[in-house]
Amino acid sequence: MKRGSIIAGVLLFALAAAIWLGSGSFMSESAFFPRAVAVAIVVLTTLMLIENRSVTDEAVFDWSQFNYFRTAKMFLITCIYLALLPYIGFLITTTVCLIIMMCVLEKGDLKLKIFSSVLTTACIYFVFQVMLDVPLPAWSF
Repeated sequence: MKRGSIIAGVLLFALAAAIWLGSGSFMSESAFFPRAVAVAIVVLTTLMLIENRSVTDEAVFDWSQFNYFRTAKMFLITCIYLALLPYIGFLITTTVCLIIMMCVLEKGDLKLKIFSSVLTTACIYFVFQVMLDVPLPAWSF
């Protein structure tokens, strides 16, 4: 089994325990979702560890192939996104950020990138703003 899998498993089990214990002070309705996430983390981590039992340690990542410039561009895009989010709002900023990130990461059809960015932003907005009633940053100019 890979050492990285064991370390990740221990950290994920600790995260699940922290989520479970942290949601203990919530009302029963409020504690359901965090505890469901904690159970999902435990189940998926267990499956990961079972699957990786037969895997031997080997180099999975080749640092000589790492693209530092692209990583720096993604970091800069993320910083700009976080700086503009409170002023421009979630919908516009997130959609534009996703389009730019997809263009940096891979070549391909721009229409598909725009469509998937709009769809992803709409799904996130629907889940958090509509279903969970979590306020997202809005236009503030």
